[in-house]
Amino acid sequence: MTPDLVNSSAGLIFTLFYVVVLIFIPFALGGKFLKDWKKYVKAKYYAGQKYTVLEIKIPKNNTKSPVAMELFLNSLYQGGKDHEFKKRYWTGETRAWFSLEIASIGGSVRFFMWTKTKYKELIENQFYSQYPEIEIQDIGVRDYTYNIPFDPENFEYWGTEIRKKEASHLPIKTYTAYKLQDNPDDEFKIDPITPMMEFLGSLQKNEQVWIQICVRAHGKDKFDRDKGDYVDWRHAAQKDIIKLTKRDQKVDGDKTSPWQFVLTKGEKQAADAIEDNITKTAFDCGIRAVYIAKKGSERKSTVGGIKNAFKQYNVTNLNSLEGVNDIDPDKFRFNKFIGGEKRLIEHKKRLFDLYRHRSFFYPEFIPYGYKEDYKFDPRLSVFSAEELATIYHFPGDVSKTPTLNRVTAKKAEAPSDLPI
Repeated sequence: MTPDLVNSSAGLIFTLFYVVVLIFIPFALGGKFLKDWKKYVKAKYYAGQKYTVLEIKIPKNNTKSPVAMELFLNSLYQGGKDHEFKKRYWTGETRAWFSLEIASIGGSVRFFMWTKTKYKELIENQFYSQYPEIEIQDIGVRDYTYNIPFDPENFEYWGTEIRKKEASHLPIKTYTAYKLQDNPDDEFKIDPITPMMEFLGSLQKNEQVWIQICVRAHGKDKFDRDKGDYVDWRHAAQKDIIKLTKRDQKVDGDKTSPWQFVLTKGEKQAADAIEDNITKTAFDCGIRAVYIAKKGSERKSTVGGIKNAFKQYNVTNLNSLEGVNDIDPDKFRFNKFIGGEKRLIEHKKRLFDLYRHRSFFYPEFIPYGYKEDYKFDPRLSVFSAEELATIYHFPGDVSKTPTLNRVTAKKAEAPSDLPI
């Protein structure tokens, strides 16, 4: 090898070395710094907020349809763009989210709502405007979820997260399909929330089931490369409508007529349902259910009851709800010789803690103490306010659940300064 060749090879090596040292390493470190900085400013923002839990006691003789709940839910739409530079890298501010909850404590069925304290007055005013005879009690952050410890030696735990099986813009079966918007008399009313109420009311003394629906305003969060801009669920819906309303050419001899719509009955129903759904206020939603029972009191029928409690919202040619991230002991026990039992307990604790902290949308809001490599894997779907109001609303007297926590008389007057 000639000296010139050696020198040129050495020069190339040194050049590559300097490129790596001066460009790639700082770039990589800078990327990690920005990632950690974003986590820091968000964590700092969350730490500066105050939160509380409200218990809502519904009156007897409640005649309001889910329309009232839909109107209330519209007030929870607190918009904003999380990808704005100032919010991502300086203030850490994110869109507000809320948790709508139904819990059965030993068969006693109760309604709750978790929120930032600063939205408490808004929530109370909006609730009272739709339900003047309800009672709202502020029970603080040490709520019902703190009455049960995570103690796998004395308690059995199971949980799941629930999402739409198909694309979010395809709707589930809502209260309008049950004609509840017309406020029918109880004797003619079929309320889809009744099976859930009856199931929750059937729990035994040493059992608890918690159901939470975390919601935040849906926005243009997904970047579409084809469009070159951020889009929301309407973008995918419009693409689907175009596919459903396919155009065929009608050939008459040698002549071809202009394009015309050719839809089957099912395609037309689906297209109409999608168009109706995306006109409503939209929310990103994460649904989670947790079952807790004292050792020896757990029942497989309760786990089955949770899975069946959402089936009445399924529509064969549109959408359905499915459980994901289930706690399945069989999967872990199969690998018991390589730490399966330990990982089973970790999975149970994860769902338990995430429920208690109402954490679904942002990894910076996970419970303190998780490992740095914790995989934040939210199973989110987009629901319209109509769909949400179908799953979460106050049942009327059609629900005969004797353990549903109702107020026996009007205990709270609506505030006098309600907005008109």
